[in-house]
Amino acid sequence: MWFTKFKVFDEKNSLSIIVRKNKVQIYYYPVNHYIKNKRIHFITVCLIKGKEENKINYFKDLKKLKKARQGRKLDFLEKQEDFFIMVTSLSINQELRLFVDVAYNPALIHLKPVIWNEDGWEEFEVASIERENLKKLIDAGESKYKLKLLEFKDKKIKNFGFLTMFPELTDKQQNALEFSLKNGYYEYPRKTSLEKLAKSNRLAFSTFQAHVRKAENKILRFSIEAIKK
Repeated sequence: MWFTKFKVFDEKNSLSIIVRKNKVQIYYYPVNHYIKNKRIHFITVCLIKGKEENKINYFKDLKKLKKARQGRKLDFLEKQEDFFIMVTSLSINQELRLFVDVAYNPALIHLKPVIWNEDGWEEFEVASIERENLKKLIDAGESKYKLKLLEFKDKKIKNFGFLTMFPELTDKQQNALEFSLKNGYYEYPRKTSLEKLAKSNRLAFSTFQAHVRKAENKILRFSIEAIKK
């Protein structure tokens, strides 16, 4: 199967501006699209990552798009903690229609969620039986956005990612694990200790350690079982 990995950046995209402004990271799947009232509507399922204050401000800014008269408009938003489903839309024109036909080609397989990083760059991993489908996707992306092609080749696919694939962690466990990872605790050699991380979070060492260890236990158990299968 043919595979490609690339990054795109759209400076003027309203959703990208909101991501960059609030320094959050969005994991999403572009599920589908439909046309109604001369607009193309995009259905997206998402997970948001980042500081709690940043996430709150992200949704505040996102909801402002409900009143947008030009550009991207928010038509629907349903949120449960960090998971949300949204439908946004754009006025239809021939150029957009052609781009959507390529980007939402049913012959494309999104192997993992698109990662929308804090700096606005979106990371895609897409596969297709036919090379031409991916070539058209890359060409369309280069004509519309800044695009960095990272990989494009024929290879066997070994995995597929889901937004809800891993076991559910509590907010405290997730925050402790992400903070530890971000600050080099899992690098070799380690750049910090749990004692220092606990102090930075203004938590007792035993409390912070418990959050990290419980999160590690859940993920490791799940991962080992998945490998066995």
